[in-house]
Order: sequence, then structure tokens, then C-alpha cells
Amino acid sequence: MAPRPRLWIALLSAMALTNQLSVNIVRPATTYKVDELGGDTTVVGLIAAAYAVVPLVSAMSVGRLAQRLPALSGLMAGGFLTMLAGAAAIALSPAVWAMFAGTALLGFGQLVFTIGGQSAVGRIAGERRLDSGFGWFTAGVSAGQMLGPPTAGWIMVRPDSAPFPGGSDAAIAFGGLVVLPALAVLAASVLRSHKGTGTATGGAFPTKGVPHGSGPGSRPEHVSARQILRRPGVGSHVVASSGLLALTDILVAFVPLLGEEAGLSPVVVGLLLAMRGVGSLLSRVLLGTLTARVRRETLLTASLVCSAASFTAFPFTLGHPGAAGVLMVIGGFFLGLGQPLTMSLVALAVPPGWRPPALALRLVGNRLGQVVVPVAAGAIAAPAGPAGAVWLGSGLLMVSVAERRLSPGRRKGEEI
Repeated sequence: MAPRPRLWIALLSAMALTNQLSVNIVRPATTYKVDELGGDTTVVGLIAAAYAVVPLVSAMSVGRLAQRLPALSGLMAGGFLTMLAGAAAIALSPAVWAMFAGTALLGFGQLVFTIGGQSAVGRIAGERRLDSGFGWFTAGVSAGQMLGPPTAGWIMVRPDSAPFPGGSDAAIAFGGLVVLPALAVLAASVLRSHKGTGTATGGAFPTKGVPHGSGPGSRPEHVSARQILRRPGVGSHVVASSGLLALTDILVAFVPLLGEEAGLSPVVVGLLLAMRGVGSLLSRVLLGTLTARVRRETLLTASLVCSAASFTAFPFTLGHPGAAGVLMVIGGFFLGLGQPLTMSLVALAVPPGWRPPALALRLVGNRLGQVVVPVAAGAIAAPAGPAGAVWLGSGLLMVSVAERRLSPGRRKGEEI
């Protein structure tokens, strides 16, 4: 008998945790390595943007691939393998310029896993459990975001006399290696399906009950990005998701510089970033309960406004780490609501068979924000300091709020 949907969601959530644990060990450590190699805030922004360049141009193709595949284990395994290669390339880079390729590989691998994982949730959860499914999946993301930065900080401050010396390269290498258990599970699933000993749907992620266009034996409808964006509300959801993720990326890339400016150690900086993950984890676990009582649109607006307010104030509190930690938890709570809400809103705004490419289009918007915003943030941080980068991200969330209020498509697409 096949495991129940809740068990599949739990497995996917654990893999999302592994995915983000890796990313959130590697990326803060990458900022420190750039600083050690003499790079400035502009270089930090450019390397942060490199994380999103390849995903930006490939997300729709990966989404269509996920739409066609009867099982998604192999796709997710490929994502983890690419992440491992990217982390190795960053750790072995002798100069700043050599880190761009490794960061791009890391970002592409993370995208491939994310599209596979989100598509699997959409297949397994069904409309009734969609908010809860995406909530738990992104709770795994938050747990990884919570655990990754302090792990990176702890590894970097290990003394040279320790059995396993620390430093940024050691943290980056460890961040790559943490994907190995999940990669092994997925590889075993693929092997079982090829040997004919797995489920009829090909391993760990079944497609029973998947809407037409996503399951085995069906011919998925080819849908363009333009068709998806014509659906009411989709464009606004993509803009909101992009702004929320861009601010998350700015925090990962620039809070280490803010902390260094304020005289905080990497361990304290890692703990502050972890507090944001704690807040996001809490909100995502509670998402199913919240959407049963409050409209999704109201929750998403609260996510945008309250995140912007919290992180606008954050740079002023770094002299008092306790207050900074409280703001990180509050901001993280509201920041965490936005991503799973936009997943649900995009998925529900399109026909069921369009969901993999529609979710991929949402990721295209995310990656576009991850390319443009960190570069702009790095340019602003050069004269204004790293706080200017954080304020830019907060300002973009308020622009998204204004766009949602003025968008004619919101009335039909978001009143759910």
C-alpha cells in the first residue's frame, strides 16, 4: 500500500530542509570568502546575482520537464548533484572571479530541486491540502534557513588547531556535502523504479490522482508564459513573490557585512539570520490554520507590509543584538508567509494541468528579482553602506503592495 499524502509531504519537507541547509551554509560563507579575497560590496551583489542568472533563463524549461515526467525523483536528484558540484567549485576557487561559475551552478541546482519538489506537492496534496502542503514544504525551507547560517558561522570560527580546521572554504565544502543523504535517497528511488521494484509511478513521488497534463500516459498541454500571465492575479503574485525572495537574498548577502560593521562575530550574525528562519518556520507551520480563518490576499498584504517595516528598522538595532533578534523573528514570521501563499495563489489561478509551468514562471520572477535586486543593492551599498541594501529590499515590498492595490486582475484572481 502506498504511503499517505502526509508522509510524502513530510519526506519532501525534509528534503527542502536539506536543500536550504546547504544553500544557507554556502552563501553566507561565500560572502566572507569574497571579503577575504579583497572583494567589495559591489562584488558581493554581483555574486549574489550570479546565483540566479542560469535559473532565470532555464526555469520554464525545467517546469515543462516536470510537467511531462511521470515521477520526479530523478529531477530532484539532479538538482542536489548540481548543488554539490557548485559548492565544490566555490570552495576550490582561488580568486573572486572564479566563484561566479560555482555560485551559478549552486543556484541552478537549487532551482531544479525546488521545481521538482513544488510540482510533487501540487500532485500529492490536491486543492484541499494545497496551503498546508506548501506550508509544510516551505517550513522545511525555513528550517534549513534557520540552521544554515549558525552552522556556517560555527565552522568558520573553528581554530586551526581543531581536528577539522574552520574557515570559509571548510564551511562551503561542508554545505555541499550535507546534500548527500537526500541525494542517496532519491538515487535509490530512481534505481528501484528502473528495476521495476518501485511503485507503478516510478519511485518515491507518485502521480495517482494528478490532474490531466501532469500524470503518466497523458499529453501535457504546452502553455506559454504569456498564457499563464493572462490569468487574473498571476502577475501580481509573481511580483510579490519576487520582492519577498529578493529581500531574503539581500539579508543573506548583506547582514554579514552589517554585522561586521557593527563589530558582531560570524556566530552572532549566523544566530541573527537563524532567528529570521525561526519566525518563517513558525508562520509556515501555522499557514493551514491561518488560511482557514483569514483570506489569502489579506495574509499576503500583511506579509509584504510587516516584513518591510521590520527590516527597515533592523539596521538601527544592531547595537542591541537582543532587539535585532526580536525584529528578525517578527520580520521572518511575515516574510515566511509570502512564499507559500504565492505558490497556492498561482497554482489556484491556473488550470490544474498548468501548475508545473505556472510555478516555474513564479520562480522565473523570483530569479529575475535575485539577479537585478542584489546588483542594485550592491551598487547602493557602496556609497550608503550595507544598510542601504536592506532598505532597498524593504522599499520594493511596498512597491509590490501598491501594485497589488492598483492591479485590475486582483479582483478575480485573489478573492479566494
